[in-house]
Amino acid sequence: MRPLTWVGGHASALLLLGFVTTSFLPVSAETMRPLLPPLVVLVTALGFARQPLDPVSLRGLLQIRHIAFSLVWLVSTQVLAAFLAVSVGRAIGATPDQLVFIAAFFAAPPMSSAPNICLILGFDHAMSLRIAVLGTLCAPILMPLTLSLSGMGPEASGLVVGLRVFSMLLSGIVLGTVIHLALGPVRIARHALALNGLAALAMIAFLIPLMSGAMEAIVATPHLALGLLSLAVALNILGNLLVRLVARLHLSAQQAATLGYLFGNRNLSLVLASVPFDPILTLFVALMQAPIYGTPALFSFVQRTRRPWPPSSEF
Repeated sequence: MRPLTWVGGHASALLLLGFVTTSFLPVSAETMRPLLPPLVVLVTALGFARQPLDPVSLRGLLQIRHIAFSLVWLVSTQVLAAFLAVSVGRAIGATPDQLVFIAAFFAAPPMSSAPNICLILGFDHAMSLRIAVLGTLCAPILMPLTLSLSGMGPEASGLVVGLRVFSMLLSGIVLGTVIHLALGPVRIARHALALNGLAALAMIAFLIPLMSGAMEAIVATPHLALGLLSLAVALNILGNLLVRLVARLHLSAQQAATLGYLFGNRNLSLVLASVPFDPILTLFVALMQAPIYGTPALFSFVQRTRRPWPPSSEF
């Protein structure tokens, strides 16, 4: 447990280091790609295992008003936000490719690993878990609807995508429940840093099939890569901060930070798997991992300069 505890204590910095180094590993993307589904299951399980499963906690997690808020937030930040962003992009003369990247960003649900990162950063875990799970469940409906705004439809039907995503999600919840029951809440609390470390390692492993081949594409088209990286950083970090600012008008600082993080960090690999192969979109998704893996270190540093938030999921 001691090495995992050390990794958990330095998880934010190691995630950034993992992003920087994985693209240089001499590993074939084709060899690693079959590991993506089990890695998604593992990351989902580690997030769910940390959620208390006593009746009181479950009632709080599944309260109708919390579910309704999460659904409204998902529709607003995916479909409605995509419509607004694509409309503005067309008005200012954005290219069709740029509109596709913007639509792909908004179409993606929040990352399945978001609850793990929210635990590491001290954000609202229950809120992040609820929205991440609902976002994944709603992906078969919200993803095609959002992608259609740019004229980009999924290669597979919504039912096929839904079944694929649902099977991974269900497997993660089952495995997370088994982990929770096997360890018990006392040991989970005692070994929180070790579980953070395991989650960080799983997220770094998840990078390998995504980043393989990215360095060659960056070297071959540096100007294109720089433009895609700039767009990725703007969507992630600026979107994160804007959502924080608006949410802070009605919610606590902790909840606003959670919503900002969920907005900026999305599971674009799910979009990538459901549309026809596009090398430029693939490069964009790879470069999007830079802010995704960099923001935990950034916000962890910012949070250390402030008082810790009291844990709460009430609003």
